[in-house]
Amino acid sequence: MDVLDISRSVSETTAVWPGDQSVEQAWSAQIDAGASVNVGQIRMSLHTATHVDAPYHVAPDGARTNALPLDAFLGTARVIAVDPAPDQIRPRHLPETLEDGRILFKTPASRVPTDEWAEDIVSIAPDTIDALESHGVVCVGTDAPSVDPLDSTDLTTHHALRAAGIVHLEGLWFAGVSPGRYRLLALPLKIPDADAAPVRAVLRPLS
Repeated sequence: MDVLDISRSVSETTAVWPGDQSVEQAWSAQIDAGASVNVGQIRMSLHTATHVDAPYHVAPDGARTNALPLDAFLGTARVIAVDPAPDQIRPRHLPETLEDGRILFKTPASRVPTDEWAEDIVSIAPDTIDALESHGVVCVGTDAPSVDPLDSTDLTTHHALRAAGIVHLEGLWFAGVSPGRYRLLALPLKIPDADAAPVRAVLRPLS
């Protein structure tokens, strides 16, 4: 079975949003210290590495992670390469036919190592979200750390996704993944009432 891991690793060297909680790992118990088991612990931002944003991330009345539709994270998906990179992903970068309900954008961010912060990203324009909504898309993903420009404070694309009812994944990793159609599995951790959740995302080629 071919399984392509499109998740970023989570460790103490993982780059995080500037000013956000860094990843901290420790041990509650260790066999080498005389315990009968090894028990690890971790502290990190919910927006670390590969994750899903809930609408509550940008809106006080937005849905939280426990309200996200799980079926949106499961099913056929299309990886679209946007390289050489424009300033933003626009409707003109979409194929004429979109038969899949999940669209994943591969940009130069996939070439940035996990321990380095991507200073220059390709964001997604709000009118692209409108176009995807018109095609019945239920999930959008990007390898960038945000769907909006990194210096954005109005977060128009986040709000466009919320208005469209489209879930979105950030921090994916498409190194070695060719554009094309796949089956996506990208379930968020079950963290009730949260604004985001870590995701282990994988693709399987369609036979």
